[in-house]
Amino acid sequence: MFGKPLFDKPYDFSNGSKFSMGIWIGRQMTWGAVLASIFVGFLLGLFLFSYFVGMFLPERSKEAPSPYSALEVVSVTEIA
Repeated sequence: MFGKPLFDKPYDFSNGSKFSMGIWIGRQMTWGAVLASIFVGFLLGLFLFSYFVGMFLPERSKEAPSPYSALEVVSVTEIA
């Protein structure tokens, strides 16, 4: 599928047919949509994989305090 480019040459304008140009444009957009759906599917699969791995973690790890609490600065401001 990825060995030989599907559309390895640009549109041949010497033909002069608007219909064949429309077909060529449609095929280009379809190929772009296929590549975009593969990328989005990969991202969705990565998200679902991390979600399911998180489901198998022990409950204690999900209730741990935030590691960012050491970075919080508590300041008390008195208004007189």
